[in-house]
Amino acid sequence: MKSYRMQDMTFYEVKEYLKNNKTIILPYALSEQHGKHLPLDVDIRNCDFMAKALAEKLDCIIAPTLNYTFSGGMLPGTINVKPNTFSNLVGEIIESLALQGFENFIILPGHGGSESLLHLKESLRILKWLNPALKDTLILLTQIWDFSPSWTKLFAEKDYHAAWAETSLLLHWCPEVVRMDKMELDEGEVAERLREDPDSYQLRESYTDMKQEVVQTSQRSDVKIGVMGYPEKANAQFGALIEKEFLENAVPAITSAIAAAEEGRKTGKRLIQADNVKMKISAV
Repeated sequence: MKSYRMQDMTFYEVKEYLKNNKTIILPYALSEQHGKHLPLDVDIRNCDFMAKALAEKLDCIIAPTLNYTFSGGMLPGTINVKPNTFSNLVGEIIESLALQGFENFIILPGHGGSESLLHLKESLRILKWLNPALKDTLILLTQIWDFSPSWTKLFAEKDYHAAWAETSLLLHWCPEVVRMDKMELDEGEVAERLREDPDSYQLRESYTDMKQEVVQTSQRSDVKIGVMGYPEKANAQFGALIEKEFLENAVPAITSAIAAAEEGRKTGKRLIQADNVKMKISAV
């Protein structure tokens, strides 16, 4: 069977691949607490399985998964890497691959931490700004939930971490690692608070009420499990639906983006943006 994983290839096979295809998927995730019913590598499995499905549709290869980023959680087994360290590492990976001839980078997060996502996108924007060698690269930050309406809908239903969506995905992909009989939530008021505000696991303290002060952040002591939502509603069929929606929506969007980038490299025309609003097309 054909392998889409770059780590299974030889250098010569990668060299031959680059003659016809300049696209690579960059998955990332981390080891992080996901309650008593899910393993620590939920996010890693999310991006690994989805990256393989996406690579098969795009007929492109996958870089080795980066298994370290920032969570913010502090329960045992969670490995935190500062957002700036993580973002710099992703940038250096892209620079290294770009030197080899890759041009289209599909970053696929398995973890949805806002700190990492916001820092990564701005860090990569500045990296492209300062490194002329990356000027013609296409970098897409492709979050799974952005392309799955069913998953996005769950946010409005107050379902987030280690709950309905993530449990369903693992029941779909690898049910043998899910321990539904061990499923447990935090105490009533805590569980409800985490549903209302997923960032409420954080305790933020300061000496003053001045906006200029950098606050001290830690995990609230009453958060013992950290599930944010309704894992009891999970089922394999819903996980399969998320995968189906992602592929149906992401594949044409990414394919179109790659085609636009290839055309832009030939013609020198790009969209000019102001305040994140597309304004016009101009030669640069």
